[in-house]
Amino acid sequence: MFISILLLTVAGTQAPQDTTHLSLPAAIERALEANPTLRAQRASADAVGTLPAQASRAFLPTIEIGLSGMRTNDPVAVFGLKLRQANFTGPDFDIGALNNPDPYGGWNAVASAQLPLLAPEGLYGYAAARKAADASAAGAARAASATRFFITQAYWDAQLAHHQVTTLDSALSAVYAHRAQAEAMRDQGLVTGLDARMVGLKASELEVQRLATLAQADNALVALRAMLALPDSTPLVLTDSLRLTDATYECQDATGCTLEERGDLLAYRLGEDAAGLQVKQAWWSQLPRLAAFGSIAHYGQRAPFGEGSADWTVGIGVSWPILQGLAGPGRVRAARAEQRAAAARREAAERQAHLEAQNATRMLEAAAQRVEVASAAEREAGVALQQAQLRYRTGASPITELLDVQAAQTAATLNHLAARRDLFVAAAAVDLAYGVYDQ
Repeated sequence: MFISILLLTVAGTQAPQDTTHLSLPAAIERALEANPTLRAQRASADAVGTLPAQASRAFLPTIEIGLSGMRTNDPVAVFGLKLRQANFTGPDFDIGALNNPDPYGGWNAVASAQLPLLAPEGLYGYAAARKAADASAAGAARAASATRFFITQAYWDAQLAHHQVTTLDSALSAVYAHRAQAEAMRDQGLVTGLDARMVGLKASELEVQRLATLAQADNALVALRAMLALPDSTPLVLTDSLRLTDATYECQDATGCTLEERGDLLAYRLGEDAAGLQVKQAWWSQLPRLAAFGSIAHYGQRAPFGEGSADWTVGIGVSWPILQGLAGPGRVRAARAEQRAAAARREAAERQAHLEAQNATRMLEAAAQRVEVASAAEREAGVALQQAQLRYRTGASPITELLDVQAAQTAATLNHLAARRDLFVAAAAVDLAYGVYDQ
């Protein structure tokens, strides 16, 4: 049975073809694809995910190709160009030619490569970048799980507001029926006109409440559209009824659920691991680095790869920043302090997660009990209303009793609806607290 949330549509009117029908699973699926906040989180995670590739220079070769052309009368440059081009001749040894050469030019094409042989600093940096990328991905997964929860909450908020409007409509219809009955009994001389006036006052009170609830229902749909990245003009029909749907959740009574796969906790653990690797990186930044290098170059006077000469170079180099002032020890101390901070953040997050899981479980248990109590109260209120109607028809009670019982029946229905909404949201909160969907 479809439950329409298209609040201003006349009953029986055909829905426009661009109406969006959404079950809760469909709404969640759309949000996971289209929610702009979640897309931004995932894009940020993708950006952080490139850090390992950027740090791969620690163990992969670096190859560079360059091409340059120049013309100069600098004595040293002219001498070097002619020599590299194998274009140096005897007249070029003339002192005048050496000191005041004519302008000369040429082209230089160079391919160079460098391969780290011993660079633990870079390797630890690469490992830390991997941890940071994994942590960012875990954070994005946690954001997706939170989006799922907020969509669930917004969906049931919209359905609750709709059902509240429907309940108040039914209450208004009942009150108008009471007024018609009071007027008929007045015409028969059984009651005074005061009864109809009191019913009219109650109807006005309900109408004011209905208008406020109608605005809340409209706001709930607007909020849901925004989370689903839908235009404001899109008509929505939410197909999961608050009354007919059963609460479903993965962590029933939290049995078998743990916090191990919760995305934010995983991100904190990975962050602590990354901080430990950065301590090692800071230590190795003060020790020697060994790398192999080589290059091939071609020198030509008139064209980059024309007539000229070529040469090559290979070698192994060691670099060791023996003295950097206090920068090296300072980096180590800073990295250790960050490691302690990461450990403290992880511990605080774990404590908070345990608290959230316990609170969510208690709220779920309380919500389930509230549904049972509210459901029984609604049934009892229905029976009481029937009795009150009979008593008023037979003259055994005044109109005030009937109106009070009618108000109690309406309140019981609204309480039951609110309790069911709270149960569905509490179930989703338990799954969120245990990170069921943090994938």
